[in-house]
Amino acid sequence: MYFRHLAHGVRASLRNNGQAYGFSVSITASLALLNAEARLSGAVHIIYFALGAAAAFSMLEALGSAGFRRPLEREPGTVTALGISLSPVSVGSSALLAWAVAHFVGGLAAWPLTGFLVSVGYSTVAGVELALAQRAQESSEHGTETEREATEEEEEHRRGGEGE
Repeated sequence: MYFRHLAHGVRASLRNNGQAYGFSVSITASLALLNAEARLSGAVHIIYFALGAAAAFSMLEALGSAGFRRPLEREPGTVTALGISLSPVSVGSSALLAWAVAHFVGGLAAWPLTGFLVSVGYSTVAGVELALAQRAQESSEHGTETEREATEEEEEHRRGGEGE
């Protein structure tokens, strides 16, 4: 009984926190990479980083909601689960992007730019992961539907053959 409740709680936590967890890991790793690579950090740099990240999310929300006129839809649980399982790609690419900006841009400009680009990059790659998961689910549903139709056709054919 307890295990069933625990399993339900873990599934709910994964469904509700998966994408946010991946972003949290990405943004934290990006800040650490930037701090290590840029060798120039202080309170103002961290504020610029945070403002760059917040600006990216504001822009993405506006784009995703058609100027705040449409709600953002929820994905089915199975799509979310598969999409989240692909998160090493979005987290890894975000960390690589942060390192590249810190290494090649550097200086004060790297701080807001990294926050912005990592936020946009993570969201974009995570969106691709969810799109792939959605496509996989649709293919699976189509395959199941096709198998069911074939079984029904075989059953009809078998019944038709018995009457002859």
